[in-house]
Amino acid sequence: MTIGATLRATFSPDIGIDLGTANTVVYSHDAGILVSEPSVVAYRTSDDAIIAVGKAAKELDGRTPGRIRVVRPLRGGTISDFRGAHTLVKTLVDRAMSARPRVAPRVIACVPGCATDIECKAVEEAIRAAGPRTTEFVPQAVAAAVGAGLDITGTRPAMVIDIGGGTTEIAVLTLCGVVAMSSIKVGGDTFDTAIVNRLRHEYFGIGPLTAERLKIERGYAGRAPGCEPYVVAGTDMQQLRPGKRAVDETLVAEAMRDGIDRIARAVWAILEATPPDLVGELMEAGIVLTGGGALIPGLAGEIAARTNVPTTVADDPLGCVARGAGEILASPDVLERLRPHADRLTRWYQSLRIGMRESYSR
Repeated sequence: MTIGATLRATFSPDIGIDLGTANTVVYSHDAGILVSEPSVVAYRTSDDAIIAVGKAAKELDGRTPGRIRVVRPLRGGTISDFRGAHTLVKTLVDRAMSARPRVAPRVIACVPGCATDIECKAVEEAIRAAGPRTTEFVPQAVAAAVGAGLDITGTRPAMVIDIGGGTTEIAVLTLCGVVAMSSIKVGGDTFDTAIVNRLRHEYFGIGPLTAERLKIERGYAGRAPGCEPYVVAGTDMQQLRPGKRAVDETLVAEAMRDGIDRIARAVWAILEATPPDLVGELMEAGIVLTGGGALIPGLAGEIAARTNVPTTVADDPLGCVARGAGEILASPDVLERLRPHADRLTRWYQSLRIGMRESYSR
């Protein structure tokens, strides 16, 4: 490393960004996770000014008067509010870099496999708003695998399932290449919505934050843990008044079952698309779960039972994608070998400038 490169790394480290539907994580290879905050932005409706970002904005969700609007600028793994996403990325990068002299960082960002051309362009613009020195892009599943400590450079296959807030990314990797990859729009938000709808079917209304708490406290896959019912507050739709209800864990699991089934079917599809020799090696290497969904009790065992492939949960699954992105950026050899995937967005953007259209989709 040259003296100039060393000085740049000292004053402004290379950073990886996991721009997630539920949380945005900023990671530095040298300092670890710098920022991890909810992907939430609050607007003032009178002049459309942004008044809060991240954790402060999430605390306002569901508690604001009409003059304040709280939004999540990412839905289903893609950007639905361009201005909010720009502000979210720029604010969190500024917070991550606040303890260092402001030198434009080198950034690597992750994109979901199901992203369309326009959605990829939106991610690029959101990252560019933070003013990086250079920007690289890498598939989310690849970053998750690296962040989970899997070796994607050798001939031994590595399989990862990253269950985020908006999407689930599934990939089999070897020799720094993607053997098979799938992205489905099932994640933590899917489970939350299903829990809200299931309780509404029981004539009891709750909000998304309460549903998320129910998912965390009583959600599971496979065999019931045997927990006591969890009491939540909401609206009794039969009595038309506020009330409380004790929710049994089996009701929460019933609501989540369809989403878990969709993930299991997608995993099966990837295993079917993987060459038999690699599938045989996966019987020993196993599957690794990352993302917030990996924390659902019993999910690893359920996937292992359905696929007959040993399945484990990564250490710190919530930080795997951002950590993997940062590690890739800090490893020039790995980044160069991943370049065909990282360059797809760049090629698409350049083709747009000269009136041609190149699809970023696989």
